[in-house]
Formats: sequence, C-alpha cells, structure tokens
Amino acid sequence: MQGSVSYTTLVDDYATTGGFVSDILKRMLAEAAERFGPIPEQVTFGDGIDWSSELAETMLYVELPFWLMLSPGPVDIEWAGTTFTIHVCPMWMEVFVHEVTDSRVTVAHQGPWHPTYEPTQELAVELARHQEPWMRRLCKTVLRLSTRAHSSAFRELGPAELPRVRAEQEAYWASLCEAHIPVVNELIQRYRLVTYDHFAFEVSAWDVSVWYLKHSNKGYRAVLLPYKSWDCKPVIVEDGAAPSDPPKVRPFQWAELPDLGSMTSAEATPGEFDLLDARSLMQRGHYTGAVRRAVTAMEAVVAWALLGELKKNYSASEAEQQLKNTDNDFPGRLRQWRKLANPPISQQEFDEFEVTRKIRHDIVHRGLRLGHNERGLAQRAVDTGRWCESASKIDPL
Repeated sequence: MQGSVSYTTLVDDYATTGGFVSDILKRMLAEAAERFGPIPEQVTFGDGIDWSSELAETMLYVELPFWLMLSPGPVDIEWAGTTFTIHVCPMWMEVFVHEVTDSRVTVAHQGPWHPTYEPTQELAVELARHQEPWMRRLCKTVLRLSTRAHSSAFRELGPAELPRVRAEQEAYWASLCEAHIPVVNELIQRYRLVTYDHFAFEVSAWDVSVWYLKHSNKGYRAVLLPYKSWDCKPVIVEDGAAPSDPPKVRPFQWAELPDLGSMTSAEATPGEFDLLDARSLMQRGHYTGAVRRAVTAMEAVVAWALLGELKKNYSASEAEQQLKNTDNDFPGRLRQWRKLANPPISQQEFDEFEVTRKIRHDIVHRGLRLGHNERGLAQRAVDTGRWCESASKIDPL
C-alpha cells in the first residue's frame, strides 16, 4: 500500500468494490487521516515502543480467585532456570470510585487493607467536587512479583501520539503479566501438594485477568483478555434511517432466542462439544486444556464417521465390532476411515494433527504444561483439530 493513499480513498475504493462502510466509519477514518496523516507503507505492531530503552524494576500484583491459607511473606520459586521471589501479600483491598466494576477500571487505589482507610487529600477533593462515592473491597490472596520491563512501554503519551501506541503499551503490560502465570502456577501447585486444598487450582489468563503494575512509582492496570474489560455488552452503531437522523445504537448479539428454542444439544455430533471447549479454553488462556480437548474431539468424530462408513458394508453389529477392534489403534482407525471415506483433508493437515496428538500424549503422560510462550503452538493445534473435525462431520449415514 502506498503511503500517499488516504483513509478516505481507501474507504471509497472498498465501497465501490462491493464492501459496505457506514457513514459513521467514513467520518471516523477521515478524522483520523486529518489528524494523523495518510496510511504508512507498513506498520509493525510494537513500533511505538523503544526496545532499547532501560529495563527497570516493575512490580506485578495479581489477586487469585481463592484464598491461600498461608502467612504473608516471600517464597522463592524456581522456574525455567530462574529464581523468582513471590510475596504473599497481607490482607489487601481495592478502592473503587462511583461503582464497582469487573474490569477494575474504576479502581483508584489498591494496597494493604486498612479498615479506617481514607482517600488522599488530592483524591478526596476531586471526589467531593464530583460528588462521587468510594467503596472498599477486601481481596482474596494477592501475590506480588518483581520483574524488569522496558521503560518505553510505560512512558507518558502526548496528544500527537498515534492511538495504536497506547494499544501497544497495554498489550506489552498484558503480555508481561501473562508470561508470569506459570510462575504463579508453580507456587499454587506447591501449595496444593502440601495442603490438598480442594479450592485451589491452576489458573489461566481467564482466572487472573486483571493485574496491577507499579513502575517508577506509578500504577498501571493490565487486562489480559480484552473480553474481561467489557463491563457491559458491546454495541453496534448504525446509520440513521435518513442522513439527518442520529446514529442508532443497539446491543450486539450472536443469535435470536427462537434459534435456541429450535436447537437441542442432542443435535451435536460426537466431539463437537469437546471442540467448543477447546476453542473456549484457547481464548481463556488454558492452552494445555485446549490441546487435550481438540484431540479428544477429533478422535470422537473419527470413530463416529468410521462407524458410518462401516455400516455401508456390514450389519450394525459387525460394524460395531470392527470399530471396537481399533479402540487402541487410532492411527489404524484413521487410515481405515480415510480409505473408505476419502475425506477432503490434505495429507499436510493429517500430519499436523499427528503432531498435535504427540503434544497431547506429552501433556497426559509426561505432565507437559503449555505456557504463554507456546500460545502459537496451542492455537495451531486447536485450528488443525477444528479443520479436521469439520471435514469429518459430513454425515456418513
């Protein structure tokens, strides 16, 4: 794309080739072009951060969704060849302004619990001026970790900065926090082995989605999953019926209620719910569980599809017996199904799935756990399972 192409020209070209762009979006893009200039020839996400900037100490704070029945204090955790000191914090609290939100966007203070806490004078003046209430919330167990981060990822942004730079900084904060989840889980797993506490469990980005960071004596909030920052349902903004009418706003929805009334869970093919679980776990940051469910989905649907093919040539009882003969030989079952059904799946996709099965084998039998740095591997495994599962769902009966 040439740098001289404007947002307006780009939008007009898209509309003339059959795409639809609302007048609202056109205005937004035109305003962005006027403020920030034409579209650059290329953009790499992260360009707004100076990766050669100083690595400075940064404190990470995360609240667990359960209590650790421990005294406050430090614990040294060895992970990936590095020793991390995790501090189990004393009783902790959040102070909200105006209202309590899941996203924590209204948190004005977080720190040790004080029953007699009062806002600082500066904050109290602002609250009084806006007539806003404030509320304390006692947290469950909060952990503090020390790490190092690029100072540029925390620099103040001026009005001339491109909007994407703030998004890059927020992505940096979220990635930094999610990268420390395996360290947190190592502490949790040690605690579970010592206590056999029924309520503690290995956490994912979904379970600990909001973190606080302290860098150069300033506080920041990181949300690991954008979904968790939505304190209300997303909306769709549409053009009014006439050019002079104001925009219409309505809640976004995937389906209508009658769609659910006419659907039953019995219509799902074998493995379909496992595939849905895999996709959900992937988005929630539970990469290990996602790979396990993706493989389970594929194995279940292949068994169902092969049985259908066998019933074309054998009686129901004989087909069931032939399927049972391959219970402990999935590769053989897969080869037999491919020979009979000739499914529209390439050899490369089958090879990819075999790699995924080996990862699942290491998860189940060798205790492999996939972390943030292996997200791409997990996503590829889930996508491969989804493609194969979808191709296998052509009803053989």
